[in-house]
Amino acid sequence: MRATLTPTLKLMTENAVAESTSINKGLEGVIVNTTSVSHVDGDAGRLYYRGEPIESLVRRRFAEVVHLVVFGSLPNTERLTEVEEYLWEAGHLPQEFIATLRQLARHGAHPMATLQAVAPLLALEPPTTRLGRSAAEEEGLLIAARIPAVVATIRAALQDHPDPAYPASRRYGERFLQMFEGASATPAAVDAFEATQILQLDHSFNASTFTARVVTSTDAPPASALAAAMGALFGPKHGAAEQLALEMAQEVGEPQNAERFVATCLATGRLVMGMGHREYRVVDPRARIIKELAARLESNPENRRLLDILCAVEESFIAQTAAKKRSLRANMEFYKGIVYLALGIPKEYFTTLFTASRAFGWTAHIVEQRVDNRIIRPAAEYVGPLPQPS
Repeated sequence: MRATLTPTLKLMTENAVAESTSINKGLEGVIVNTTSVSHVDGDAGRLYYRGEPIESLVRRRFAEVVHLVVFGSLPNTERLTEVEEYLWEAGHLPQEFIATLRQLARHGAHPMATLQAVAPLLALEPPTTRLGRSAAEEEGLLIAARIPAVVATIRAALQDHPDPAYPASRRYGERFLQMFEGASATPAAVDAFEATQILQLDHSFNASTFTARVVTSTDAPPASALAAAMGALFGPKHGAAEQLALEMAQEVGEPQNAERFVATCLATGRLVMGMGHREYRVVDPRARIIKELAARLESNPENRRLLDILCAVEESFIAQTAAKKRSLRANMEFYKGIVYLALGIPKEYFTTLFTASRAFGWTAHIVEQRVDNRIIRPAAEYVGPLPQPS
């Protein structure tokens, strides 16, 4: 028989429920901290890193923008050389680690799962060169610098190819494309790759960044925070949407099928991956840039067909949701896969390269969180059975 609450306990419970604040699932609109790393102006459709507009930053070298995001300013020529030299030296993987990584990769897990699994070990055997201003910052930078070589090694292991040779190039994008493809990359390909990576360096308090800050707030090491953030990024509602958007285009088959496909999705509640963004009330500025880049870069007939399908899906989605209070448009993930395909990067590696870029942004947030840190521990409104008297 269920025990009856005493009048005092019952009154206390009722008062607690009455005094509880409104619940914001997903923390939408809840301001939990400040940041100076990046600013998302959702109403105007603008994105800034440290006050610099993304439209001008995509014309710079990746290492320049990394310095801006992590250290707060664009580097001069001498400092840029230091940054690129550090990324080159730190990017080498210890030989013993490579052997272990290849064994793990051969188990056949998704490359993103393998990357997350080894992430906490990437800070071992650091180089003699340092760039960070603190131990935490240095650890984050070292892990971020090594991710491209990890991704290239995972691919080599899965293809049963020898370890990728480590190029002498100090240019971040050129070095990765050479390791990944085993051949020299054209200047246009390097510029396109680095522009894509710049677009995804940071995006305020998104799910993976907030995850990194939550872990950091417990005083866990940066390696743990970065590994946790990778897990969040792998979710289909976050970073993995890029692979799913491309697979959706393959499913649609032809541009003329887009209207019927979108109508079916809207009728059944199926998500159209890569459409819409919580922060932007107008077009995602990154999506506009990446769409133009995809159209300019792609010449392969099959990939051009996939781009045409995505354009048709976006047009149909906008038209069929025009009557809604907020018409959803494509976000950056929607068209990014076309750029990667044009660069010879298979879809299974899309999110690992998102990680390679965003790890620098996560590092900036980890350092920021450590200043005046307070453990992140939100409250929850209890809705279970009423407490019973002891």
